[in-house]
Amino acid sequence: MELPVVLDCDPGHDDAVALLLAVASPEIDLRAVTTTFGNCAVADATHNALRVLTLAGATNVAVAQGAAGPLSGEPVLANYVHGASGLDGP
Repeated sequence: MELPVVLDCDPGHDDAVALLLAVASPEIDLRAVTTTFGNCAVADATHNALRVLTLAGATNVAVAQGAAGPLSGEPVLANYVHGASGLDGP
């Protein structure tokens, strides 16, 4: 029996691989993906999630954009590691 999953992520390189693995797993029924800031801005994370799901042929998976920053304080992004879009660089 497949496990229904909603995957919350901030797709940089690491979460892009997690999305590909979730789509490919026969044990997971990926129902939806939610995105947040972290590796990159939330708009970039959402765009990246859609790009990766399209690459994996999983365009039927719902994607919802989530938080653009923390409840308090300023967001800290890891673009210095993952590049401007979150999926740039090595």
